[in-house]
Amino acid sequence: MTQGALSGIRVLELGEGVSAPFCARLLADYGAEVVKVEPPGGDASRRLGPFPADEPHPEKSGLFFFLNTNKRSIALDPRTKAGSEALRALLDSVDAVIENVPLATLRAWQIDPAAESAARLGMVWISVTPFGRTGPYASWNARDLNAYHLSAAGHRYCGRPGEPPLQHGTFSAEFFGAYVAAAWGLGAILGREKTGGGHLDVSCAGAISALFTGAQNIGALAQDGKWERRSGVGMRLGAPATILPCKDGYVWMLALEPGQWNGLRKAMGDPEWAEPEMWQDMFVRGQNADILYPLVEEWTSERTKQEIMDLCQENGCPTTALFTVGEVAELPHLRERGFWRTLPHAALGEVRTMGPPVRLPASAGGASRPAPLLDEHRVEILREASSPRTRPAPRPAALRERPLAGIRVANFGWGWLGPVAGQTLAWLGAEVYKIESRARIDMNRTLPPFGGGVRDPDRSLQNHAGWAGNGSVAIDLKKPEGQDLARRLVAHCDVAIENFGPGVMNKLDLGYERLRAVRPDVILASMPAAGLTGPMRGVRTYGMSLSSIAGLDSLTGYAGGPPVPVENAFADPLGGIIGAFGVLVALAHRARTGQGQHVDFSQQEGVVQLVGPAFMDYVMNGRVAGPIGNRHPLAADAPHGVFPCAGDDRWISIAVVGDDEWRGLVRAMGSPGWANEPALATASGRVARCEELAARISEWTKGFDDRALAARLQEDGVPAAPVSSIADLLLDPQLRARGTFVEVDHPLGFRETIYGAYVAASGFPVDVRPGPCIGQDNDHVFREIVGLGEAEYRRLVDTKVIF
Repeated sequence: MTQGALSGIRVLELGEGVSAPFCARLLADYGAEVVKVEPPGGDASRRLGPFPADEPHPEKSGLFFFLNTNKRSIALDPRTKAGSEALRALLDSVDAVIENVPLATLRAWQIDPAAESAARLGMVWISVTPFGRTGPYASWNARDLNAYHLSAAGHRYCGRPGEPPLQHGTFSAEFFGAYVAAAWGLGAILGREKTGGGHLDVSCAGAISALFTGAQNIGALAQDGKWERRSGVGMRLGAPATILPCKDGYVWMLALEPGQWNGLRKAMGDPEWAEPEMWQDMFVRGQNADILYPLVEEWTSERTKQEIMDLCQENGCPTTALFTVGEVAELPHLRERGFWRTLPHAALGEVRTMGPPVRLPASAGGASRPAPLLDEHRVEILREASSPRTRPAPRPAALRERPLAGIRVANFGWGWLGPVAGQTLAWLGAEVYKIESRARIDMNRTLPPFGGGVRDPDRSLQNHAGWAGNGSVAIDLKKPEGQDLARRLVAHCDVAIENFGPGVMNKLDLGYERLRAVRPDVILASMPAAGLTGPMRGVRTYGMSLSSIAGLDSLTGYAGGPPVPVENAFADPLGGIIGAFGVLVALAHRARTGQGQHVDFSQQEGVVQLVGPAFMDYVMNGRVAGPIGNRHPLAADAPHGVFPCAGDDRWISIAVVGDDEWRGLVRAMGSPGWANEPALATASGRVARCEELAARISEWTKGFDDRALAARLQEDGVPAAPVSSIADLLLDPQLRARGTFVEVDHPLGFRETIYGAYVAASGFPVDVRPGPCIGQDNDHVFREIVGLGEAEYRRLVDTKVIF
């Protein structure tokens, strides 16, 4: 049997629900040995479902199955002497711990993550929690909904004005945090000899606040005091960029650049109304969206979504069908790519699940064993724990470095996803150079606001956040000499990354075989929308519409209504993190075998993991989920939503799961008579009356300040948190305490605010500097790394090969 890339790495999972289990599953996908410690009653997700025929059974939960393949299970109660001793023996037997245990529970177990990792040199402890292990909200009772809405993602980007901000209809904050924890955690594990191990503290809210909402909003807020909120109609800067109805559903209609707009015109048959020159400007189209959208909708309403997608794609317009979860599950493209896995399970029989998010041909991963039965592997796990783990001896403290020190990366990535992939590797210690050119300015550099109000591609504030960590060299890749120079650079690199469409690197004479010829062990990570193979391999998307072909957009909207567009590319920074994770898996494989490879990261296959709960319901029950508002993704309990508070567009998130939390909410409300009805004493009764509950609670919350009410509810054990706006991000006590945003000096002479290291790492520092000026590293890279002589260097500059 072929060894996985992470074979030999032992991981202990102390987690329930989504974040820690999904993070651990990502490592298990590629061969890590994961031992899952469950409480005596089992992981909470065993009780959430979905269940076949809706009959609850602790061994038949679809969510548990999806999150826990390839793991072994042992049930322990660390509050008992025997359980505590067994847990500590397990801690001594592993390389890493992944956990999301509530702080109060850790204290009851007499466990402190920082102290435990410090006591076991070379061990990495990864915490992935709603708000993080430090800061004033660290001990708050919180769930996925609270973490997501604290990040301002909904308030800024999803929902209709005057109505509650929306989350995707899944556990998106926990999935996002889990991907971050997997990437940073794997980097720390691979580099533990350089760092000594240590504690990685991931806040799900902080990660989204930084990478998604903060990246493109915090610069304008800090410099100009400007901020925006959701519109409910899609991207407002340009158009068309929205979801439109068609004969059999919806399409994500996108046509921003002139060529895309003209492609849409051709797909529509060149209607007379689209002829005026004014429509060539996407900003003018955005200003006149109220006129434009009904005209385009006349065309879409007469066609199916696949017909519209095919016509648009054929004409260079990146419009996509908005697939339901059921359509994704039956998509020929994913079937032909071999994405689905079917596994036997003792209680469920044959179960279909998803493949891994990243495809590595030399070290294939994915589910090979079903999720474990509760306590199924007790005897063998305890036997193995009797032999303490011998971990690699770290360097002396004075010689320690960041985990990826010595790794060099050529980053051909563009837009938002590519730079975030490079940033992740850079903040873990790699030397990363973005390859770009003034001959074709990356679109992200053209987006306002600009430092000091001066419009210049080197002064885009959001670019400085998203590209922080990347260096920059300027090469015109359209010129053969530029392509040759890029290959000469790759000869001195361990990794190259790109997120062009399939085939573009080959057209640039920079395909994998060409790069391998100059660097035999090179890792090339390609990150196209739908992968390098399969019928949809050439699909054009933006990050906003990428979620539509993964089923995520079909779950996003008010309950019972149409899908509501998320007005920015949640998939882009998330994809950058997943791409970096794929690179790290490939580096692990190379460290063991000496072999490089061509990594195939389909953004679709990375994002589709987020619809896992709805996918399992489709697999088990044939149900196709639709928009659910802010309700619990598995209808496990209520109230679970966003409720109005005093002030302009102020809201609070409340996410009750369990009768104790419901009783806490009733106490906080002063025990009104309606709340004491027997029918509301059970979760099923509350879910059945969730609309009535939402109306009642909204009447109560609307008179309170959001932050004061959240603190009051926390005193009664109720998971609650304010719903942040962009304007709140720099003021939020939790984000401030954790240094989520930092003020830095830009080399061009102005100060700006960008996001900082959104993961707190005890084992190594992160040096946060703003994204680079174009070609700022030309001299160092081309003269000192590539070794160009003065005459050749000057000639390439004069002929604008270096430009």
